[in-house]
Amino acid sequence: MEYTGDLKLLIERAKVFSGRDLHVTVVANPVAGGFTQKKRIAENRRYIKEAVERVKNRPVVTRSCSVVAHFTNAAGHAGALAQSVFYQASKDDKNTALYLLVTAGGDGTSLEVQTAFTREVLIAGKRELIEKVCFIRMPFGTGNDATDGRKLDQTMALLTGEAYFARQGAVHVHSPANTKIDFYAFNIASIGLDAFVTHITNRVKRFIPGDFYKFCVDAACLFYNKIYKVNKMTVSAMQITDELIFTHEDRMILYAMGISGFRTYGSNQKILPDTNNVCGVREMPLLRKLKLKKLFRFGAHTAVPETLLYSANKLVINYSEKILVQVDGESHLLIPSDFPIVMECTEPFITILKL
Repeated sequence: MEYTGDLKLLIERAKVFSGRDLHVTVVANPVAGGFTQKKRIAENRRYIKEAVERVKNRPVVTRSCSVVAHFTNAAGHAGALAQSVFYQASKDDKNTALYLLVTAGGDGTSLEVQTAFTREVLIAGKRELIEKVCFIRMPFGTGNDATDGRKLDQTMALLTGEAYFARQGAVHVHSPANTKIDFYAFNIASIGLDAFVTHITNRVKRFIPGDFYKFCVDAACLFYNKIYKVNKMTVSAMQITDELIFTHEDRMILYAMGISGFRTYGSNQKILPDTNNVCGVREMPLLRKLKLKKLFRFGAHTAVPETLLYSANKLVINYSEKILVQVDGESHLLIPSDFPIVMECTEPFITILKL
């Protein structure tokens, strides 16, 4: 990958990695827009060049630094590459060692890599990896809602500025009735209309690369009720102690939970525009959907009477119809026997960089 040398130079001079032995693995998706769209390629080259100019005269602060890069070639490949990094990290007993996993793709690449890490830490119990592995998620995809910055200059600032280590959790989506329903989101998980939008968008992108989210929102509003029956949904919201906050029953077209508030999805749609990490939207007539959809783009839906915004650590959702669920842009079909569905925030366990 052409950026490998520049990344090494930047990482070696990043203050946050001072005194560490860095083992850097770049997992890149070669068909992501950041590698295929001429405008994006030129923009990314400029951002990296500017970052290198800012630090090239600084001294090297790492004890050592090695960098390898891999291009993915199929679904699941990013996760497999990540697994090999976690295996090496688990065998390394040097307290100065840090395994830095850099993803260069879209939200899907980040999702695969972080899901693999989650299963190692939370399922297999390899908690030592929390201290040994750090993630940088570069925005080379279309949406880039779950990456470290919407554009690469923001990601580069983590390496040139006064960054620090922070911890992030996930939203775990699972079904007590069906063990195959077991997904993680590292940005937002949701069911209903927006998951349908994600489903349409992914199908279109298979044939025509690009950002079709806004077009797909219109299409989803028009056809959603013809494909999916909107019935009453029962939702119980709970605190981290499992203490019940409230239960409500209503005809809902959308229910979303983020790992925190102030989160976007669908190419910067501000679905969680404040500190609240849960958003529900009640059913409404078609013309009102089309009228209000732009408010969700800018986060102005907080005042819409059909909208519920609140904070919770856990949601238990019961529903009697088929419906789609999405986790960071990947959709899955739920059927009535899969319910209840549980969405819950995990503990913070993923090490990332912040400014």
